Amino acid sequence: MKFAEILEKFRALGGVADNVELRNGQFGRGIFPINSNLPIKIITPTHLLVSPSWLKLDRENHIRINPKLGLDPAFIDFYESYQQFYGWSNVGINELSDYHNELIKLPKSIKKFLLLFGWQNNDFDKKNITDYLNGYLASRQIRIGNESKLMPVVELINHSHDGKQYLASEGVKFSGTFKGEVKACYHGSFDAIHFFRIYHFNSESTTVLSCDVKIDVPNVGSINISRFDAMVDIKDGVITPRMVKNKSGIQIDFLELVNNKNKLSPRKVFVDGISQFDVSLLVGNQIFDGLIEHNRKAYTDFISECRLSTNKVAKQLESIALNQLKLLK
Repeated sequence: MKFAEILEKFRALGGVADNVELRNGQFGRGIFPINSNLPIKIITPTHLLVSPSWLKLDRENHIRINPKLGLDPAFIDFYESYQQFYGWSNVGINELSDYHNELIKLPKSIKKFLLLFGWQNNDFDKKNITDYLNGYLASRQIRIGNESKLMPVVELINHSHDGKQYLASEGVKFSGTFKGEVKACYHGSFDAIHFFRIYHFNSESTTVLSCDVKIDVPNVGSINISRFDAMVDIKDGVITPRMVKNKSGIQIDFLELVNNKNKLSPRKVFVDGISQFDVSLLVGNQIFDGLIEHNRKAYTDFISECRLSTNKVAKQLESIALNQLKLLK
């Protein structure tokens, strides 16, 4: 089925896809303007957003919408065709299988570093087709209110760290004028290691998160830093990592060491945040200096391990780590 036919079905259901076509570019398949002098516009309205819980695989491993939901047959026809010819069945299964086969072959030394950078042991387990589907869907979701939704057609736009933002209002909207390929910024807050874990490709980042680390500070106790960067506090519109004190010490759910887009420096966020636990300005700055040096060493050692491997994923991780180390310096 041609992409123009998919767009006809999309538009008939109330979707908007103006001045766009699907072509291969620098990042593989992506959305391009038909006329680069005119703006593009894509709108996937609320009624065309899809809940992952609606979906299942048939015997041939094609995505199907649960018929018990009683949804519009025209919508079901559109979405299932879309996934078969331009989504899961077309690229999803093979890409994820190839990626994971390389991932599980990584040397143990590299896997140990990835655990420090926020990965989980089950990332390296053998996967079945359902695991692949869940990973595929997770990389294509957007948060709308309290729910995660899939956004057909809009999701075909490739990522760039300096791409435009989606507008989540009455669905998902994206527009603008582009001389070349249309680019969106998927997540501005992820650092490059976290981004690769979710999306499986290398993207430049303006952020470096500390690795998972526990440090013991005289007269303060232990400070445990994780990489749960969804756990935030918002005060007066400023987003900061959640910091709490418990029996085991001070827990910081994540800590930015570098953020080239945030006007509030990560050092100030850390020093101000930890001061609530009676940690002085001097000690707070000393701890932050130590964290910078610790992470520099971690990335340097990680790069050395990656260089010893011929694994395709290891080579991508090496490139990512070099960029992160450059930001730290």
